[in-house]
Amino acid sequence: MDMLNFKISRRTFLQASAATTAAAAASPKLLKAMEVELGGKDFSPVNYTERKAIPITCHVCNIQDGAMAYVENGRIVKLEGNPEHVSTRGRLCAKGNSGMWYSYDPDRILYPLKRVGKRGEGKWKRITWDEALTEIAQKLDAALKEDPNTIMLKYGRNRSGGVIDRFMNTLGSATVMNHTSVCESSKKIGMEPTWGPDIETPDFANAKYILNFGSNLMEAAYFHNPYSQRLADGMADNKAKLVTFDVRLSNTAGRSDEWIPVFPGTDGAVALALGHVILRDDLQDSDFIETWTNVTVAELKAHYQQFTPEWASKLSGVPVETIERIAREFATTKPATTYTYRGPAKHLYGSYNEKATMMLPIMTGNIEVRGGYCMPRGMGWPQPQPEPPKPAKHSWIADHPDYPLAHHKVSHLTPFWIAEGKQKINVYFSYQDNAVYTNPGSDAVWGKLYRDEKLIPFYVSMSPFMGEETALADIILPDCPYLERWEPESMPNSLWPWLGIRQPVIKSLGESRENRIMMRDIIHKLDPDGKRGMKQYWNFKDGEDYMRQHFDNVPGLKEVGGLDFLKKHGVFPIYGKLDPGTGKIVDKTGREIQPEYGLHKKELSSADMTGAVVEKGGAIVKNGKTIGVQRKGKNYAGFPTKNRIINVRVDEWADFGFNPMPTFKQIPWHKEMKDDEMILTTYKINVHKQSRTAAVKWLAEIMHSNPVWMNTETGKKLGIKTGDLVRVESKVGHMVTKAYVFEGIHPKVVAIPTAFGHWAYGRLAQLKLKSEKGGAWGAQDDPDLNNVWWEDKGVHPNQIIPVVVDPIGGSQGWFDTVVKVTKAGPNDKYGDVQASWDKHVEAYKETMRYAYTGDLHRKMHPEMASWGGPESVRHKEGGGH
Repeated sequence: MDMLNFKISRRTFLQASAATTAAAAASPKLLKAMEVELGGKDFSPVNYTERKAIPITCHVCNIQDGAMAYVENGRIVKLEGNPEHVSTRGRLCAKGNSGMWYSYDPDRILYPLKRVGKRGEGKWKRITWDEALTEIAQKLDAALKEDPNTIMLKYGRNRSGGVIDRFMNTLGSATVMNHTSVCESSKKIGMEPTWGPDIETPDFANAKYILNFGSNLMEAAYFHNPYSQRLADGMADNKAKLVTFDVRLSNTAGRSDEWIPVFPGTDGAVALALGHVILRDDLQDSDFIETWTNVTVAELKAHYQQFTPEWASKLSGVPVETIERIAREFATTKPATTYTYRGPAKHLYGSYNEKATMMLPIMTGNIEVRGGYCMPRGMGWPQPQPEPPKPAKHSWIADHPDYPLAHHKVSHLTPFWIAEGKQKINVYFSYQDNAVYTNPGSDAVWGKLYRDEKLIPFYVSMSPFMGEETALADIILPDCPYLERWEPESMPNSLWPWLGIRQPVIKSLGESRENRIMMRDIIHKLDPDGKRGMKQYWNFKDGEDYMRQHFDNVPGLKEVGGLDFLKKHGVFPIYGKLDPGTGKIVDKTGREIQPEYGLHKKELSSADMTGAVVEKGGAIVKNGKTIGVQRKGKNYAGFPTKNRIINVRVDEWADFGFNPMPTFKQIPWHKEMKDDEMILTTYKINVHKQSRTAAVKWLAEIMHSNPVWMNTETGKKLGIKTGDLVRVESKVGHMVTKAYVFEGIHPKVVAIPTAFGHWAYGRLAQLKLKSEKGGAWGAQDDPDLNNVWWEDKGVHPNQIIPVVVDPIGGSQGWFDTVVKVTKAGPNDKYGDVQASWDKHVEAYKETMRYAYTGDLHRKMHPEMASWGGPESVRHKEGGGH
């Protein structure tokens, strides 16, 4: 605007003011629509009428934030945080705010489909639900007669509250595979035998010092919304110091007091060296170690002598003086905590890394204290009765004998095992999964599996979207997105436990059906008169009836209304009210509510102790079950482990030739890297989630391409600058993408974010915007597709990432891939991706050598020379543990 020509008189100003005042007077609700309330209400900007507010639990990602959906004229028009939710305190991230576009995706599948061409050819026929259910029941019937375990179901996200297990147990099949091995299984296995839970809940808001190993918790970590809030509270209100060890300058590292670059996979070595300094300088909490762990201080000091700062510095590149300083700061600043997620765990020996980092709050006594490293708090609910029995036989691929400690399964090796004939599959179901895109090997591995009708004779996908995997199905059952279904929820994402609910905000679009209804209908078609004994386990009218069987008898919730309370509030209990001045939950007096600490020190009652026996070592046993532990004359609940204390020494690991004490194993092929080789790492960004958000319009506009990060010095050495086309080559294939060169990454690392480069998932994800308007499966014309201004959909890296398995925890080694980066050649084109099934098979055979039954296991564990070998371990029938 030309300010010289801009004039406004007092009279003009008063006229404008009067008009505004008159509008407000004519509609008093207009004022309520402005920022005078914290949320929970919303108003139409056109006619100022109040929109219908329905509380839900978000499920764009797996964080399960409390949210509110606003409906106007039968359409979802807005999503925001639920101000009554203790965990997320009225906030919702960008992904959550965009969730309605799952329901209104113009390429959504709206009715059952049957393949009529070759798998992957994209030719479909619309069929009725009865036709789909009849064919599925026929295939299931034949499979059941041969062997129930030839029926397989693999899921990605399973927040069904037990429905999937009920379905497969009803069929008698144990062949259920999850996605945990490509997610966080080695983190879980690093923690579970040590202190019981498979995750931690750090009290960031009250901490004074926070060590973050490889987690991008301010942007993309497991609980980034609730955790980033508490982290901001701690840094702003409590002046907490945040130190991040990471291979790249993530958004969390960039907001830390210190970012310390490390060589990939060496977080555990750094953590062990920090522990060495703490123990060497006698900075540990000896009372906590002696009272609550299964080792003595003397044993710990002797074990940690080998992990010197000099040793760790050579492996990680972190200076000795930095290790010394950080160790002293962490040990002497109370309270303090650590946090990790996938960074340390997604490596060949990720479970060791997780255990090493976890030892820091243990040895300093920062466990279950205000501002410390706390156990998760969750709540449960009963299952509808009766429940089907568990399957009679183990499934080979779901309970793999070579990975007996990987209790969360090793799903990313499934294609190789099926191809080898380790287990026959007759009927394959997938639910909220897209392994053809998200798993290592991607289409070169999983796509090959699904296209082979000898290996997968009949494949049913339960999905609302035509993702890369669903596109290879024989029958597609249209599932409901999360805003159209019922699900129970509880997530330990705060220090206050809660129960939540997902409820339909609008009626299901088209002919889609929610998961529990689809599975009920399949069982009813298979057992219409109940004579097979299956139908009795699916006795409910609809999703709401199923939820009542979950919630109407939960103590505490029952008294305030059960499901009806959750339908109104979305969460139970209501701990207090959101304070507009502080943004925190406060009680009736205005004081911030405080969590309970010291869960392990909760004393057992006299009723608990009646009939109990205190065994040598302090374990309190009642009716054959350890219910607590006696310490210093008091009877405590202790930790939820078998012996109710923290197991620094994990004897179960030693049974299979793994070191039972905290240790580190260098990734062998990282030792042999050449000067022109680097490590490829992948990561998530805050507006995308794996494969599920590329078709969400608001999010795709914010970010739609993914150049490979490269350090400035590395770029100079290779003659590569930002924008150049580069070829990234691994031992299984290569990709061609663009470079982004800057200082924020380790010189020996290149990084590519995932969630880009789709070859399915609808028109927007593929940037095939000129396709026919009415798609073959109910797709609609969408004028917004005419407003797409970007021409780059990115390049997906997973095809060139080989499988790697942590032999303890079962995790995929996402961050272990050695690559060579060069300028693109004359025949290379942006977006080229090539990978070889045969080379992926070689990688699979190589990683199996590190299993406890493999020939490299003893070489990697010379300290376990006295171990008797695989033949000395007795396996349970059909399984490995």
